[in-house]
Amino acid sequence: MFKAGTVAELESLELKEKMPEEIYQEVLRVVSYLDDTFGEDRDVDDEDGGFVFIAEDKEDLDYFASNCVELESPTLEYVELVSSDKKPYLNAFFLVNEYAYGMTLFVPTCKAPERLLKEVNDSTEHRDSCVPRREGAFDKSRYC
Repeated sequence: MFKAGTVAELESLELKEKMPEEIYQEVLRVVSYLDDTFGEDRDVDDEDGGFVFIAEDKEDLDYFASNCVELESPTLEYVELVSSDKKPYLNAFFLVNEYAYGMTLFVPTCKAPERLLKEVNDSTEHRDSCVPRREGAFDKSRYC
């Protein structure tokens, strides 16, 4: 499991060589946005902004659900598939308060819980219609 709220934290984890390039770039995009919007020097646990959590297995997902936000939470805003040459991931965004604190969960599709896979399957566009979702059913068996 990995957690980063800033670009500096992400770089200190040395994940670039440990995960697919496309996934790393998406994680970097999210933490860069957080830095640009909320500042690089914020306390990612107690100040506005939020963080990215990268889960690699069920234990990581259990930790996220116990210590961050329940996967069944109504604060789930969207789930999108992030394609990769190696293995695809899901990007699930939870907006924890009204506007200023979010948690982005990245998880390989093979390890993703059914709730998140169902969101990818059932939705064709973001609830706010600002981030299009992938159309068509997601076939987990194709990637596992």
